[in-house]
Amino acid sequence: MSGPAPPAKVAAASPSVRSGTVEDRGVMRRDSVHAARWLVDGSAKATGAVDVGSLEVQGSLSVGGMLSADTLTVRGRLDAGAAVQVAGALTSDGGFRATGPVTARQATFDGASRVTGDVTVEATLALRGQFAAAALHVGELRGDGAVQVVGELRAGAVDLRLKGESRFGVIRARSVRLLRASANPVEMVLGGGVPTPVERIEADRVELEGVDADFVHCPEVILGRDAHISELEGTVVRQHGSASVGPRSKTPPPYGLSR
Repeated sequence: MSGPAPPAKVAAASPSVRSGTVEDRGVMRRDSVHAARWLVDGSAKATGAVDVGSLEVQGSLSVGGMLSADTLTVRGRLDAGAAVQVAGALTSDGGFRATGPVTARQATFDGASRVTGDVTVEATLALRGQFAAAALHVGELRGDGAVQVVGELRAGAVDLRLKGESRFGVIRARSVRLLRASANPVEMVLGGGVPTPVERIEADRVELEGVDADFVHCPEVILGRDAHISELEGTVVRQHGSASVGPRSKTPPPYGLSR
């Protein structure tokens, strides 16, 4: 007597193919978006997930769920309430804010950008303007502006020209170059040109200017104008007259208030 027939195999559901173009002009509210292309030229809100081939934001867009795209271009403002995953290039020259992690193959942020989660970029991350993130894990980091990374910054190479309120937690890279612009007349009076604080740097080569690092572990260190390292494990190969190594006896006064 034969037993019961084995249960039939159920084929795994494959994700639906992205197709079609969605263009939102004016004010629009959607539950979710699944398309080959989505253009937002106005004010739009998606309360759920967004899964598109390309997303171009020329106006204002708010996304409540996860945002997945092959390419993402922001020329207006994007507020993402969850994770942002970009398979290719992420480009923003407007306002960008995300409360979850952000991943991309390569990325450029130019404007005001803030990510409360971690940012992971496989290749190069280029920054201009104001940028803040909880942590960065990138192939290469280059930029010019005010940069704040309170957690770990891990990269192959870091090359930044810093302005405004910039600060870092732990930096781990093969090479690190942090140059802070000289204080302008307003900063010299109000004290906004104080050196950029960094908790820790671990690298093969480090060049600092206008940076105040608590600890540096590096065999080759170049200290430029107004650079200071409290504790160094390594060798200073070149040092500006205004740079120093060792604990400070007191906190330096703001620019313009010293005699």
